[in-house]
Amino acid sequence: MGTEVGSQLSESLIDELRKERASLWRILFEQSRDGIVVLKVDGSVFEANQEFARMLGYSIEEIRQMRVWEWDVHYSRSQILEKLAKIGEPGEQLETRKRRKDGSVIDVELSNSATVFEGKKLIFCICRDITQRKLMEAEIFRYATTDNLTGLFNRRSFDQRLTEEMDLTMRYGSPMALVMYDFDGFKGINDAHGHVQGDKVLEQSARLVRDNVRSTDMVVRWGGEEFMILVPQARLVTAKVLAEKLRQVLEEYVFSARFHVTASFGVTEYVPGESKDTLLKRVDDALYRAKALGRNRVEVLGS
Repeated sequence: MGTEVGSQLSESLIDELRKERASLWRILFEQSRDGIVVLKVDGSVFEANQEFARMLGYSIEEIRQMRVWEWDVHYSRSQILEKLAKIGEPGEQLETRKRRKDGSVIDVELSNSATVFEGKKLIFCICRDITQRKLMEAEIFRYATTDNLTGLFNRRSFDQRLTEEMDLTMRYGSPMALVMYDFDGFKGINDAHGHVQGDKVLEQSARLVRDNVRSTDMVVRWGGEEFMILVPQARLVTAKVLAEKLRQVLEEYVFSARFHVTASFGVTEYVPGESKDTLLKRVDDALYRAKALGRNRVEVLGS
C-alpha cells in the first residue's frame, strides 16, 4: 500500500516538474530578445515567438501558416529543404537575408540545431537581425576602398585588382590594358573658379566616365586630377577606342559652372611577366607624351 502511494506521489511530482519545466521553457521562448522559429523538415512552421514575428512584420498566426522559403531571400526552396534534412544535433551557423511583410529585406544571422519531439525531427532556429552591422561593415569597406570626393575606387583597391588581373593574364592569357588620364590646365580651373568648382568638376567627371565604361572596368582616382582605368579582357586597340570616346565625352560636357574642360590620355597593354612598376611607368609615359604633344589627345605606348 505504502509503495503504491509513494509511486503515485513520485509520478505526480514528476508530472508537476514536467509542467513547470514546460512553463519555464515557454517563458524563455516568448521573452527572448532573439527571434526563434521551430521548423518541420518540410519547411512549415511548428512554432515561433513574438520577436520572430515582429522581426518579419507578420502576426504569429500568419507565421504559423507560412513556409520558410516564403521569407528567405538567399536560398531556393530545394536548397532549404536540403539544408533542413542535413541539420544535425550540433547544428550550424549561417547568414542569410529575409524578406519582411512590407517587402523590405533584412540581414539575419541564424543558429540552427535539430531536436526530436514526439518522434519527429524539428529544427530549432535562433534568428538575430544583423542589418545594422552589415550596413556598418559596408560603410567601413567603402571608406577603405573608395575615394571620398568622387566615389571612385582608390589606389589601394586598384593595386589589389591589378595583381588579380595580372595573375589571370599569366595563367589564361586574357589581355588587360590601362588607360590613364589627367585634366588639362586644372590649376587654372581652380584659380579662375575656386576649389569648390574644381571639386565639382572632379565629381561630375567621375560620374560621366563611370557611365561610359563597362561594368567590369575599374575607374580609379589616382591622385589630384589624375585618374586610372583598368580595362580587363581588352587589347591595346580596344583601350584606345575607349580612351578616345572618353576624351570626346569630357570635352563636350558642360559642367555645372558652365564651362568645358579637356583631358589627355595615355594607353598601354600589360605584357605577361612584366612588373607592376614597368606597366605603370609605361602608361604614365604615354600620358606625359599626350601632354607634351598638345594635350586633349590620346597617346598609346606598346611594350
